[in-house]
Amino acid sequence: MKAFNIQPEVWSRLTRIKSNDKVGTSYLFTGNSGSGKEWMAIEFSKLINCASSVDNSCDTCSSCVKFSKLQHENLHSIFPMPASSKSNKGTDPLKNLSADEFDLYISSLELKSKNPFYKVELPNARRITIDSIRFLKKSIYLKSQTTGRKVVIIFDAHLLSEGAGESANALLKILEEPPKNTSIILVTDQKSKLPLTISSRCQQIVFPNISLEKAREFLESEGIDNLKSMQLAIFSNGNMGLAKELIEKEIEDPILEGQKIINEMTALDKMAWNNTINSFSMLAFRNQKEFVFRINLAQMWINLASREKNGESLFTDDPALLEAFKMFNDQYPRINFYGVNQLFEEAIQAISRNLYMPLVMINLLISLQTLLKGKEPEVVI
Repeated sequence: MKAFNIQPEVWSRLTRIKSNDKVGTSYLFTGNSGSGKEWMAIEFSKLINCASSVDNSCDTCSSCVKFSKLQHENLHSIFPMPASSKSNKGTDPLKNLSADEFDLYISSLELKSKNPFYKVELPNARRITIDSIRFLKKSIYLKSQTTGRKVVIIFDAHLLSEGAGESANALLKILEEPPKNTSIILVTDQKSKLPLTISSRCQQIVFPNISLEKAREFLESEGIDNLKSMQLAIFSNGNMGLAKELIEKEIEDPILEGQKIINEMTALDKMAWNNTINSFSMLAFRNQKEFVFRINLAQMWINLASREKNGESLFTDDPALLEAFKMFNDQYPRINFYGVNQLFEEAIQAISRNLYMPLVMINLLISLQTLLKGKEPEVVI
């Protein structure tokens, strides 16, 4: 399945930019996790460098093949990097990685080229480093040895603002005096974390959640049968990253896993709270990806409970499951579903902000009790 099938309206806007010869110098791709922003950034880069097509990349020319592999000379990919004591001003930050980190980076790029929803994540990579922006500045103004347009994609762009924000300030200078024949695409789930000085200089492309039907079609194109594809699309609320994880992890019943997490979080029980605080805090320290995945499972269960309350189909005839959602909604008739989802998103964001996770989890549990009653929480991180 092609990227333009996932987000047809967004793709239509991007193709008009290409066909009207109005390709700009800076873009901000923003929207919820799993909405296809990263994939579309790569595909847009491929499109504006494809000489054979206007509406869709040909996928066969040398340029398209290289972009598909994330190996084109005109493509500059910037990902969060771990801090390094070997930092040398203006040098390629990849040279500061250990041998194991470099091998992981290369293998992650290969996985990304095959699975557009795969997240490239290195251990302890919690910011876009100043070295990455300095090296970009050093290289991007050089005359290109190839035809086409240079494209810079900054993944998890909100991490430019981490630390003292020096990376954001350095990028701002590039945006103020952009190099010729170059486009910079910032991709983020957390637009609000970007300084206004940066976001205001970018053309903003907002990505809605992938529709359930498009999500189902994508999963079917990956070899998943129709019923399971629809269930996964609903379970993940259109978050294709989560849907792919549910497949790869082969969890026997992700809904029951999510229910266990929600039960522990909502129980007014000291032992259950201690278990939640300790287990999630440990995951945040040792395995951040698993932390995010388990929070996503809780979000998934809450989204399904919301669907049940609104009378929407859950694509299941399991009476025990339907009864569990009904009992939950009967117990919490005034629950603020939107607020609960935001609370989970804040817990995920807390990792990149290097917050003290036991306190984050305590705040989550206390605030959750307030939101279950339909009130706004007073505790703020």
